Amino acid sequence: MKAVDRAIVFFLSMIFLFSGIDKVLHYEGFVNALRDYVLVPRGTAPYFALPVIAVELLVGVGLLLKGTRAAAALTAAVTLAAFTVAVAVNHQFGNRGICGCWFTITLAQGTGMHLMQNLLFLGLALTAWNDSRVSRTAPPSGLQTNIQPEQGGLS
Repeated sequence: MKAVDRAIVFFLSMIFLFSGIDKVLHYEGFVNALRDYVLVPRGTAPYFALPVIAVELLVGVGLLLKGTRAAAALTAAVTLAAFTVAVAVNHQFGNRGICGCWFTITLAQGTGMHLMQNLLFLGLALTAWNDSRVSRTAPPSGLQTNIQPEQGGLS
């Protein structure tokens, strides 16, 4: 794994871990933010909160472990895609409450810039998934295979 790939994985891991821990520390605020989302049915925000937090924390840890990196990166991409759709729908049709992402840093609303940030993170997650998937199937560097093509033909 190249240094750039490691940096992407580490960066995404920190994003997911910080976001999950931040939501735990500001649980009621996160539940209130979920209540403002158009796609979250009324009364279900508390039931969505814990699975979202659990996924973020598991993805953050999973990205750091070689054996779970590919699955965690794919889960990160799916999660980021879902978050991006939810923020976009809320931005277009909702009451534009806070996004619920970073209580410690900011109480931001889901704006166009937020959507661009999520798309960037989504691209990084797909890159991490592809790199971890390819590195699992590629032979170790320096290993040469001496497979000769069959010499067929009519004798």
